Amino acid sequence: MSPIVKNGLVGIAIVITGALVFLSIDRILERERIENQINALREDIYRSRVAADRCRGSLQTSQAALLELGVAIDSLKRVVDGYETIPGRGVPARNYDAYMSVFDEYNDSVGVWEGREERLRTAETACRTTIQGHNVLTDSLQAVLTAAGIIID
Repeated sequence: MSPIVKNGLVGIAIVITGALVFLSIDRILERERIENQINALREDIYRSRVAADRCRGSLQTSQAALLELGVAIDSLKRVVDGYETIPGRGVPARNYDAYMSVFDEYNDSVGVWEGREERLRTAETACRTTIQGHNVLTDSLQAVLTAAGIIID
């Protein structure tokens, strides 16, 4: 074999070997990038799940407290109605101080209930946003896993 052909074959072998090494390194780097992306998404999903669970628990507690307050307000309303339905011309003078005390408590409670209801609605909206964010992250992880061939739809 002539030295030119020999050198040519060695050159081709070096180019092919270099290309294979480059492709191998590229695949390794791509795999690491995908693994890092998957791990980052999993961590984000975990944090968002914790936030969503806390939010859900807080909402349940707030809803229960609001329902209890509603029961108390209904009870006060019945007492007020009881005073106001006494036959005659309104609340008797001897019951007027007690009536006004219950009436004021009822009015104050209704204001408190309205404020709590508004805060609960605001919290519910925030929770919905948190849960939707969690769902977006989950969908992103699903897409990455599918694109990487780790899962099949």
